[in-house]
Order: sequence, then structure tokens, then C-alpha cells
Amino acid sequence: MASKNNTKKDTIMDKFYKHPRTKFVLTGVSLLMATALNAVQAKDANFIVNCKADCGTLIEKVTSLGGKVTNKYKNINAISITMDSDNRAQLQTVNPAAIIIKDKIFSLPAPKDEISLKGKADFTVLKGDKLDKFIKQAPKGFDFNNILTGAATMNAAGFSGQGAVVAVIDTGTANNADVVPSLAGSVIGGENFVPGEGEPSATSTANGPHGTNTGSMIAAHTFFLLDSSSSFAQSVANNQPASIYTDFFPGVSVLPLFGSAPEAKLYALKVFAAAGGGSPESRIIAAMDRAITLRTNYNDGMPVEPVNPGCGAEDDPCIYDSLNIKVVNMSLGGGTLYAAKDLEDQLTNKMLDAGITLVASAGNEGFAAITGGSPGTGEGALTVGAASTVGNERILRDLQFGLGIGAFYRPGNHHQMATFSSRGPSADGRISTDVVANGFACLVQNANGSLNLASGTSFSAPMVAGAAATLVSAFPEASAVEIRNALVQSANPDILGDNSGAIDQGAGFIDIPAAYGLLASGSVNTSLPKGKGNKILANNIKSLGLKVLSADFRHVKTKHVANLKAGQVAHFFIESKPETDRITINIDNVKASLPADEQNLFFGDDVYFVLQDAITHTDAIISSGFVVNGTEIVVDNPQTGILRLAVMGDWTNAGDISADISILGHKSKQPHNVRKGRVDQSETQTDTIYIPDGTTQVTFELKWRNNWGAYPTDDIDLILLDPNFDAYFDGATFSSPERVVINNPTPGEWTMFVQGFTVQNVNEGPGSKWQMSITDQDGNSIK
Repeated sequence: MASKNNTKKDTIMDKFYKHPRTKFVLTGVSLLMATALNAVQAKDANFIVNCKADCGTLIEKVTSLGGKVTNKYKNINAISITMDSDNRAQLQTVNPAAIIIKDKIFSLPAPKDEISLKGKADFTVLKGDKLDKFIKQAPKGFDFNNILTGAATMNAAGFSGQGAVVAVIDTGTANNADVVPSLAGSVIGGENFVPGEGEPSATSTANGPHGTNTGSMIAAHTFFLLDSSSSFAQSVANNQPASIYTDFFPGVSVLPLFGSAPEAKLYALKVFAAAGGGSPESRIIAAMDRAITLRTNYNDGMPVEPVNPGCGAEDDPCIYDSLNIKVVNMSLGGGTLYAAKDLEDQLTNKMLDAGITLVASAGNEGFAAITGGSPGTGEGALTVGAASTVGNERILRDLQFGLGIGAFYRPGNHHQMATFSSRGPSADGRISTDVVANGFACLVQNANGSLNLASGTSFSAPMVAGAAATLVSAFPEASAVEIRNALVQSANPDILGDNSGAIDQGAGFIDIPAAYGLLASGSVNTSLPKGKGNKILANNIKSLGLKVLSADFRHVKTKHVANLKAGQVAHFFIESKPETDRITINIDNVKASLPADEQNLFFGDDVYFVLQDAITHTDAIISSGFVVNGTEIVVDNPQTGILRLAVMGDWTNAGDISADISILGHKSKQPHNVRKGRVDQSETQTDTIYIPDGTTQVTFELKWRNNWGAYPTDDIDLILLDPNFDAYFDGATFSSPERVVINNPTPGEWTMFVQGFTVQNVNEGPGSKWQMSITDQDGNSIK
């Protein structure tokens, strides 16, 4: 899955601008300083504007300021724009309630544990007389993972996704039967949202592989021949015999590559460039918006016909203005400050309203809690985590390290959650991960026709999208929310043997026949999950029955985790208060249930931990590692909010493992002199401080109420100018508080800019309350 770029230092220069309503006005700033500020203003910066109401007056203002509206979305009150960043404050005056945010970049999802099958076996497509013979003799059920989900059962019963159109928002999905035979006849067209002359079409084989990978997980329908003596064929036969027909022909095995909905049709909505790199968030929203419009036009009776007659070649895909899209797959996503309420999350509900079941990957930022990304944090999304089935991992390790090694690498015989899979809950208090399917070492076809084993929630999500399509073929009149909820309410929590909880696996592993049964009986509950939505994150976590530990300043808190199975995670939510300056965590008394000679042959058995900072809905790992004899983790100046410690029985363990966890907080001396204010959205406030000669270190610390411990979170930045007009941007990140330490600072007058970069205008009313302390090397306040 893809993640949003949460590092703003690369683009922070375009965030400098003036505001007519600053509380500390710039009149005291010299002409030289004003010139220095103007020099770092970004020209033609990209923003997304959540208008909150009609966008008309904002569009007029953008034009009058010399900017350009790049997208006017049809299904939500929002626009994307390009304009000089120093005009942002003027634009805000037209509609003070509007939220103007940087058009962040989604990075292209990078598969985990990926391996090319080139050189592992020679593959040829099964066709002609051999295919006819195979079809006549092969049993109806095949492919272990399709058996596990029940897709094989559904397909054998005649429900294979026929009549369902699945839109794939990704890198494009290849449409060339000679190159990508697994999707022959599946891709009915597509649209390219990536600008630029020479950019390949949405169905070109020149695109990146990711969108064709996900498409093959949904709708692949072909067989490959390979030498039975190849290491790959032998490993599959040893570890997943249901996934291969060994020696079906003399010395030749047949390997099926089938998605969970092999008769579904795919419509590619391309948002990532063929050359790689990320996609602006505005482009992702545009693709979501377009999918809704296509379905809405269909609902309104517009004929389904290509707008470009004679289309269909890979470089000339058919484009429609009306299409009966039943399912959308989004194997991408990223961080959010306002789970359930940001633009992408709002569009998940709009999709359901239009009749579209949106399937989104949970993310690959696990295995600590509250790491799932948007749009998977939307209430309307069917959010999918990744499991790791035993056979899939053993096959991968056989190919990496030698035939037979996989069984020693992963000696446990139970299925687990994949370590990389993001976990819930959401910041507003929902479980967030809804269901899981295998996302480890999935067999996929690339846009150039080669085959890979790839891991990630990018690949578990399309398996579930295909599951939704099979249900659509069985119940074409079912509503989108019925399809969504049937898969959730019928999921099996007992397929995984690692004691995964709800925030790990959601309702469990999908069971498509069971979902069919719910739909057939008319017993699907059509309500959507709702979070508590309290302004205090800890309260939302507690509403799910989870405990929040305070890092006590006087007493050590000790917890015992007993008999963790391989892959099982014990989650600890640790409160870091504004006055907390250190948290010390010890993992001790690690005891394996098995003697050393029965543990994992290569690694022994151990504890695997991840400590996540207070930032939510993305990864912000402070520390991680494997523990055998105990370890101490010291976190200086943790961010304010809820740190998440995840302690796992290492997924490669042969037996269970136990450990003791102790937590102790330390409180800093609070400065007596602090500066306070309330900053509005798009406002920059200015103040100065004189740093005396002889100061060897100065620390600027900016805190605000709506920090990572609040729901939603505001993003306030601190930018500094020294007496020589050199700028410091270390306080312009997603950290809360923003803390800048400068050694040997230049004596003289420093200028501080407090910028309301994203202020949600909730909880505290208009604006966001902040306070700033400035201390020297001895911790004394600089007045």
C-alpha cells in the first residue's frame, strides 16, 4: 500500500507567508527581514481546499490572485489549486471556515518481501489442446488461498464476479493478452490522471507493476506450465499442494493464477506515473471523485458506451462517462489528522451512497496500534489487513535460502497476522481494520508479463475486492453497504492461530460463502461502525475496552505478558503528558516455553517489539528490535499523546514466549515564562526574543492543545530566523510539540513565526491555543 509523505521539511519553504491579522504584526520587522521572508515564498504551490460549503467565491478569489483551479470536485465541496503560497492568507479571508492544506504526496506502495520468479522456474502459458485437456480433468477447487477464503467454492457454484465492474485506483492495469495473459479480456478500459506528454495510458504495459499486480489478485484467470523439478514447483508442492498440479503432464506441472473474481471486469484509474514516484493527494481524490461520478451517471440512466469509438488497444483504452462500478480497490493510503472526517474519508461514504463498495488496504506501517492510513480510516471503507499463511511464507523462504529451509525459518504451523500490517484502532475510536486476507508472498503478474511473489496489504485488499465482486455476481441487487457488511459480519476470527485481537485482524479472515449465507438470509446489519469521537484520544481508545497506561512519575508500572504465540501482539497504550520529558521502558524476564534445542533453528525464540511515537495513522517508530535477554528503551522528550508499545512473540518462534514490561515516566521542570496565543487556520504570528551573548544552547518548544493526544489533531509549525536572517525549519514537522535545539546560537534578536498550518477549528473553538517556552543550556527561561 501506498503512504502519504509526512515529512514537510522538503517542501517547508513554500509555507512562509504573511497574514493581515497576525497578533504580533510584522511592522517591527526590518525591510531586510521582510525581503528575506519574501525570498523563501514558494511560487505556484499546490493546495487542496476543503470549502466546507460552496466553492464559488473561493474559485473567484483564486483566479483574482493569479492562481489556477486544477480540480473542482463534483461529489464533495473541495477544490485543488495552484497559487503563490504568500496568497494563502488572503484566500482564507474569503471563507474563514475553509481548510487549506498542502497537496501532500502519496508514495507509490513498495511491496514487502518481494521476489521475482525469473530464474526460479520457466513459465509458459497453458493454452490450446493442453488447456482443453486440463480443464476437462482438473477439479473445481484449486489454489490454497482461494480455498481458504471460500472463493473457490463460490467460483465452482458459478459466482465468479460476472457482471461486476471493479475500478482499480493505482498505477494502471495492463491490457495486453499476449503480455499479461492472466487478465486477457478483463480490462475494459481506463483513464489516466497523470499529466505530461508521453505518459503511457492507464492500460499500457509500460506502466509500473503495482496496478497490474492488484488487478491479477482480483480477476486473473490463467494457468502456467513449469518444470516439475524446479525449486519453485517443488516448494509449492511441498507447502501448498492445493495450489499446483504436479506432473499433470510428464515432468510438467500446472500452476493456476486465479483471482477471487476471475470473471469480473476491471476499469483502471491511473494516478501514479509510469516513471515511478508519488502522486499528489489531489489526484487521488480526483480518481475517487471520478469513480463516483461514473456510477452516479449510470444510476441516472446515462448509456454505457465508450466516448472514443474504436478503442480497446492497450494504448487507446476505452473511456466511459457512465459505468456500473460496483467495487473500487485502493491499495494505497496514508496519514490523516482527522480520521473519518478528512476529504478521502468523507468520499468513502459518498461511494457507498452511490452504490460502490470501496475496499482499501490498511497499510504496511504495523505492527503497533493506530497506524492504519486514509482512506482506510473512512467509515465507509472496507479496510483490509494482511495475514501471513504458513505455506506462503515457507515458499518464499525456500526460494530465498534453499529448498526446505522455509519449514525451519517458520516452524510454527498456524497462520498469523503479517508483521507489517497496520493495526487499529482509529483515532476516533473504531476498530478500523475490518477483515483480513492473505497478503504474504502472493503470486502476481506484472505489467511486463513477469511473475512475482509480493507481500503487503496492497495484495490482501484486492483479494477482498474480488470477494465483493463474487457477492455482486450472486446478489446483483444488494446494496454496497450490504456487500461490505456481509464480508465483515461473516469473517472468521479463528483462521489465524496467533490469538490476534480485533485491532489486529478486525472481525477475522474473510469467508465468502458465509457472507453469501448472510445475504441470502437477509440478515445483514447495514449500520456502519461509529467511533466515540471524543476530543481526547485516550477516551476513544478506552471506549473499545482497551487500557491506557499513564507513565507514572513516581512508581514503575509492571505488566506481565504470558505465553505469546508466534505472531501474537500485546498492545500497550502509554500516555505521554505535556510535562513528560522521559519515558523508560524495560523488557525483562524473557522466557521461552521450549528448551533451546527445540526453538527456531536459526534464530532461537525471542520477543519482537516496536515502540511507536505519539503520531497517529502512520509509522513513527522510536525503537524496535528482537529481545532475548532483556532490553531498556529510553525515550527523551516523547511527543505528547499516546505512545504505542507492541510486544510480539516473534513470528518465527517455534513455541510460546513470556516477558515482563515495566514503564516509568519522568517529569521536567516547567518554565515559568511562557508565551501564549491562539493561531487561526492559515495565520502566521510573529514575535522576537533576544538571545544574550554567552548562551551556549537555546531550546524553543511550541506546544498546543490539539496535539497528538487530541481528536482531531492540529498542525502548528515553528519557524525561526536568527539575527543574520538564516532560517531554521526544524520546527516545521508533524511533531507535537515542535522542539528546536540550537547549539551556540548567534547572539541578538531572533524572530519566531508560529504558523497555523492545519487548524481544524474544533474542540477549542476557532483557532488553536498554543504556548511557547524558550530556555537556555541550564533550563532557565530566556525572557
